[in-house]
Amino acid sequence: MNNTVQFEVRDRIGILTLNRPEKLNALIPEMAAGFMEALAKSAEPGVKALLLRGNGRAFCAGGDIGWLLKGLQEGRMEEMKVLLTLGAKVSHGLKTLPKPVIAVIQGAAAGAGMSLALSADIRIATPDAAFSMAFVKLGLHPDWGGSVMLSMLVNPAQALELMFNGEAIDAKRAHDLGLVNQIVDAEVLEDVLRFLSARLAHGPSEAFARIKQSSLRNAGYTPESLLALLEEEGRQMAATMQSPDAREGLTAFLEKRIPKFA
Repeated sequence: MNNTVQFEVRDRIGILTLNRPEKLNALIPEMAAGFMEALAKSAEPGVKALLLRGNGRAFCAGGDIGWLLKGLQEGRMEEMKVLLTLGAKVSHGLKTLPKPVIAVIQGAAAGAGMSLALSADIRIATPDAAFSMAFVKLGLHPDWGGSVMLSMLVNPAQALELMFNGEAIDAKRAHDLGLVNQIVDAEVLEDVLRFLSARLAHGPSEAFARIKQSSLRNAGYTPESLLALLEEEGRQMAATMQSPDAREGLTAFLEKRIPKFA
């Protein structure tokens, strides 16, 4: 597993840590092996639950904008699609993992970072957490499960509002919308996580697995239909990535100016 994604098992709890703190844990294709290995190890019988978190001052700032723009300028679409395929696999893997998945959000969860958090079963945020479906500000379609998971969690009008405006919402607003289960002060976060981890570590694996299966089924999905939606989401993102608006949005972001979309 390369160092950009770290995984360990501590007292029967898997801990997946995004480890690009200098880039706010922005996502790149080189993280693929780490994600897939972590998901595989989390599925082993000795692991009761999975914690998902980021190293440093952010959970995940989404895709690495500089990397994305350079890839588009150089016509490396196949490389871009690797990241989209990874997003579908990770989102699907988290949602179908027969274990509870808890995302711990400190700081920014933006774009694909918010999508990643939404693929967990439970979200615990600190008061400084900020969530944004920022894709539209770059002229892009959500990916990494964002449009699919958001539509599972809030009503259609709220989901569209968050995706259309791309503005950040704070932890309290996210909690009010049902996107966050708990808001926990940073000073006591590790204590809360230790308590939750201990409870899950002694929980019933069979019941956990069946509860997750029922939750997915009750939402109207099968593992196969969920994967189909995630893959279609990736195709929509790939299409917008090749648009003039995407190039303008990414360029404007790096130049710290307001984009001028067509």
